[in-house]
Amino acid sequence: MNPQNTLVTMGGNGGDVLSILIAQGHITEEQAEQARRRMRRAAVASHQAVLDLGYANQEVVYRALSECNGLPFVILAKEEISEEATQKVPAKVALHYNLVPLAINRGTLRAAFFNPPSLRDRENLRLVLGLRLEPVLSTPGEINAVLKRIYGLGAEKVQQIRKERQGNRLYEGKGAFDDSQTEQLGAANATDEASIINLVNEIIFEAMELGTTDIHIEPFRENIRLRYRIDGMLREIPTPAGMVELHDAIVSRLKIMAKLNIAEKRLPHDGRIRVNIGGDFADLRVSIMPTRFGETICLRILNRSSIFLEMSQLGLNKRQHAILKQLVNLPHGILLVTGPTGSGKTTTLYAALAQVRDSNPERKIITVENPVEYELEGTSQIQMHAEIGLTFAAALRSILRHDPDIILVGEIRDNETADIAIQSALTGHLVLSTLHTNDSVGAVNRLVNMGIEPYLVAAALSAALAQRLVRRICPHCKTEDREITRRVRAEIADIMGIPPEDVQAWKGEGCLECNHTGYRGRVAIYEFFLLDEELQDMVAAHRATGELRKAAIERGMRTLRDDGWEKVALGLTSIEEIQRITSTFQIGYDIDEDEL
Repeated sequence: MNPQNTLVTMGGNGGDVLSILIAQGHITEEQAEQARRRMRRAAVASHQAVLDLGYANQEVVYRALSECNGLPFVILAKEEISEEATQKVPAKVALHYNLVPLAINRGTLRAAFFNPPSLRDRENLRLVLGLRLEPVLSTPGEINAVLKRIYGLGAEKVQQIRKERQGNRLYEGKGAFDDSQTEQLGAANATDEASIINLVNEIIFEAMELGTTDIHIEPFRENIRLRYRIDGMLREIPTPAGMVELHDAIVSRLKIMAKLNIAEKRLPHDGRIRVNIGGDFADLRVSIMPTRFGETICLRILNRSSIFLEMSQLGLNKRQHAILKQLVNLPHGILLVTGPTGSGKTTTLYAALAQVRDSNPERKIITVENPVEYELEGTSQIQMHAEIGLTFAAALRSILRHDPDIILVGEIRDNETADIAIQSALTGHLVLSTLHTNDSVGAVNRLVNMGIEPYLVAAALSAALAQRLVRRICPHCKTEDREITRRVRAEIADIMGIPPEDVQAWKGEGCLECNHTGYRGRVAIYEFFLLDEELQDMVAAHRATGELRKAAIERGMRTLRDDGWEKVALGLTSIEEIQRITSTFQIGYDIDEDEL
């Protein structure tokens, strides 16, 4: 988007906005003075200076700005946007002036801006639209979000590309043309390519700004479906009409970025893109597959700045933290972290390795990963290259000759890797790795199914840790949840050791800060399966998973659901989230009457 509005801030030097914020108790006199210095130094308006310094949130600042300019302030999520208004205002106009058309009444367009429109802009809009203007104010975040919802992400660029392509087809239809026409056609093609690059960049940048972990671009007969996975949930992003025509160009651009073969459209592709956004490096894991209507794309965003956490930031309670600290300081054995893709397994392992590196610098650590997701200083990290034969198993054979104390294997996915990992653990090495299972106890059968003898699993496996990520309640709109069923109340009371009537839970109502979802960020829930001698004997005897789980619970193991209820009681997540993530472990015929 290209803001062209002239800032209008009453009071000359912007003092009125600052005075309002001071009077309302949102900023202090000292902060106001800092904002004035920022205004002079950076040549920005007073409200922008306050936002840049982080003294107040957008809603507070823009309410003050609206009061200062005598314009109503609206929360767009609560406004009804008429189809008549959106059809009357073309995407190009709305995006140029950063306005959201709300309604048309008797020749007057009610529209939301995040900067008070100047007299010149008002007159231009009157001439272009043939309507008088009734401006209201909203926040930039809401304006941008609603514009994308109405017109689609990249609407202006898509329109530009389609217009250029239509112009090219007109040239082609004329038959012979002279040299000057050839230059014009070449220039149009170059502009077309530049616009596709900008469109792909906008899709990626928008995803990273929203904290997306995966981008899905899925072609269908008449449209493209663009979805971002944010806080573990897929959110559909509206796309403009005609974007389906650009699908092949988008795929080709991503293939070029990932150094893949753009001519091959019949086979799956896997690649990697490294991007630099304001000095912040991120890796995109690219997966492209052929489907009926074209190639579907999944981009996994690995943001190096957000992957690494310390153990104290993982969401472990004191007991879990102490157990994990003991496990990563064992002299030998295998510690497995289990869960589906995107459940934070790698983050947990990196945090554990950082703990060992800092507390025991004399221990040598080597990792084998695909890909290396974070550069851990003081650790030898090996990137897999299966195409030249450097697989997990091949790397592990060589690693053992370097006398490591701790080996991190990115994932155990086959018999050969599992066998070498087991042998390494039995010969004096501590092996950390990940495994795809539904719970911690299931790691035993997964290894046995890979062809590892049960007695070897019993001898080598020290512990299996299962984890999931649940959405964290937004602190800005957090409120008490008074609709707790009897069953849930009883479960939380049992876990926390309190009377059922004392059980409390929270939820997010939705606000500007969390994009009206009620959640912001994620926190992990855990399940620790620790093998003592009796459990090792049961594993060696190849006892059923249900028996192992029952025995572990009798020894004090807390399930994922138990840990989830604790985080509900602590106000970190909601009942709805725990039921969504752990319901598969609690299915039964005895349904609570409150749930019917």
